[in-house]
Formats: sequence, C-alpha cells, structure tokens
Amino acid sequence: MKKTLIIAVFATVTLIACKDKENKELEEMVEDTTEQVEETTEDAEDAIQDTMTYTRENVSQLANDFESNVEVNDDKIVSIKGYDSYTVLRTNISELSTTTEENINTKSESLRTSFNSFKSTIPAYLHIDDVQDAIEDVEKEIAEFEEERMGEKASTKNNKENMEEIQEAFDDLEKEIIQARKKYVDNKEDAMEEYMEEINSNRKQSTTEKYLDATEEYNEEMKDK
Repeated sequence: MKKTLIIAVFATVTLIACKDKENKELEEMVEDTTEQVEETTEDAEDAIQDTMTYTRENVSQLANDFESNVEVNDDKIVSIKGYDSYTVLRTNISELSTTTEENINTKSESLRTSFNSFKSTIPAYLHIDDVQDAIEDVEKEIAEFEEERMGEKASTKNNKENMEEIQEAFDDLEKEIIQARKKYVDNKEDAMEEYMEEINSNRKQSTTEKYLDATEEYNEEMKDK
C-alpha cells in the first residue's frame, strides 16, 4: 500500500510538471522521490508497473496549459486566467502613454510596482525562452524610461518616446505569448503521443526512469516543432 501511494503521488506530480517545469527541476523531483521508491523490492516494482496504464484523458486533465489559461480572440489576448498582475500591468502601460506631466511620477511608480508583481507571479507555463526574452525587453524599456526621466535627457518629448517604446515592447511580449500558445496547441497532440508511448513502453525500466524519459520526450516534441 505504501508503495502504491508513493507511485500514485509521483505520477500525478510528474504529469502536471511535464510542460511547466524545466528538465532540471524534474530531475530534482525525481531525486527527492527515488529513495522512497527504492524501499521496496524490484519484484514488487515490476508488478506495479505491469498494471499501470495512463490514458490520454488522464494526461490532458492534469495538464495546465496555454489553451485553457490564455484566452485569445482575433490574434489578441483577451485575458490570462489566474494572472491578474498581467491585466494590471497592461492597464498601467496604457494609462502611462496618455498621462499628463502632472501625473507622470505617480503613473511611473504604479508602472514599476505592477511590473515587479507581473514578473514575480508569472505562471510556470509561461517560462518559455521567447516569452522570457520579451519580458526582459519590457523591463529594459521601463528602466530606460525611469533613468532618462530623472536625468539630463529629461523632457516631455523624450518621456513620450520612451513610453511608446514600453508600449511596443509590451505589444511584442503579447505576440510572443500568442505565438507560444499556438505552438503549444499545434504540438500538444504529438507531444502527448510521445509521452504516452514512453509511459506505457515494455522496456525494462524503473517507474522513475519511465516518467523521466516520458517527460523528456514531451518537452523535446514541444520545442522542436
């Protein structure tokens, strides 16, 4: 019973992590559970493996992905579920571009606060290289705006130009999120097939090895296409 419980918990964690954790993190998860898994004999482990089968529906239900969280309409992001700081940041950037000189200090502070919250609460499934690069571009433009607004280059014209650069960088970020979502939806079916083949393979492997191999196959499929 203890063995079955350990495997069930490990299976659930691994399936959820298959696309919103980096391989390094997955390896750490495996290391944390390996000692417990190895407490029983190889014979008991083989018997459990022979009876474990996971369907496509199981995997899809556990997955927390772009398709269900990022709402897109006419190639524009409508909302990102559970990510309120994204909406706040988008609003602050829009308001900053139309603010008056009298309110620019307040709006600038709000922008910085909302960006820091946005960056610190980003969902795991958005930890994708292209999206992260776009976020860094937004941060770069915000920092340049803050620096030049208080320096020798400070002027209404320069502030406006920098605010336009922030808006453009944020627009590019949204495009990267939309593109990543499309890629995920297009590739998910193939990635799921690769995952299921590894999980249900007849190779002589431990349960831990099967889950790790399946996750690696899934991630490679999602990256390559």
